[in-house]
Amino acid sequence: MKTFNRIRRRYNTALGAFALLLIVLSSSVVYGQAPVQTQTPQVKEDFNEQELDRFLNANQKITAIQTEAQGEMVKIIEKEGMSVDKFNAMAEAQQKQDSTAAKQDPKDLAVFQKAAEQINGMQQGLEGKMTKAVEEEGLKVETYLQIAQAYQQSEKVRGILDKKMKEKQNSVPRAEQK
Repeated sequence: MKTFNRIRRRYNTALGAFALLLIVLSSSVVYGQAPVQTQTPQVKEDFNEQELDRFLNANQKITAIQTEAQGEMVKIIEKEGMSVDKFNAMAEAQQKQDSTAAKQDPKDLAVFQKAAEQINGMQQGLEGKMTKAVEEEGLKVETYLQIAQAYQQSEKVRGILDKKMKEKQNSVPRAEQK
């Protein structure tokens, strides 16, 4: 059960990172504009078994890509002389347009900007790798994202996928689970 929970946590992390990355890359934020009001569409739940299996396979590949990318991002941040915690705090302050972001040390801001530019430079390559992973499994990115959204918002889809993940995990020989 511990292994299943660990796999599920990694799955949720990768799922969130991929969806967030695609959302960030596909939209540009213009500060100072009022947010656009949108209606939340009904979550699709009628995926066939093959789509769900392909989703899980693609997600395994995305988890590996995301893990590798996180390591590279940490190296970039640390190479620039900043801790990951400080970088994340500064990024969060800038996203929230927190007034304390303007009061930060100019040297820290310069280091943050340099690291952020390098990380942003990685994004296009990451998006391409993740898109390729999804498409190699025979899914459209749109379908992958629909299933990801359904996993987060639909107990029915989450239950089906959790069961499939557990079955898949149980079918892996013990030596490979380490």
